[in-house]
Amino acid sequence: MKILITGGCGYKGSILIPKLLDKGFCVTSIDTDWFGNYLKPHENLKLIKRDIREIDTISLEGFDSIIHLANIANDPAVELNPSMSWEINVLASHQLIEKARNANIKNFLFASSGSVYGV
Repeated sequence: MKILITGGCGYKGSILIPKLLDKGFCVTSIDTDWFGNYLKPHENLKLIKRDIREIDTISLEGFDSIIHLANIANDPAVELNPSMSWEINVLASHQLIEKARNANIKNFLFASSGSVYGV
């Protein structure tokens, strides 16, 4: 199974990707690498350094599933640049979902940050 993971170099992605690779999945990670990339090289791992807002430049051909983790992850970070947060967390997510639907991706998993749940 081929899985596309957005935000793969973030906290959740850097924990999830090695587990998926250990189970034999082929994984492609898309991430801006704003906070670095701590994933170990692996023959079934492809890394793409790209902003999720550039979804038109990302092909979904051949993927079975998408795990969407890319976002501005907490309230203080969102408050630093609300318009960028809106573009990434809402607009780019919506565009990715639509693109996945049009590409007949069978599985789409969205994982949100804990900040959306409040105190």
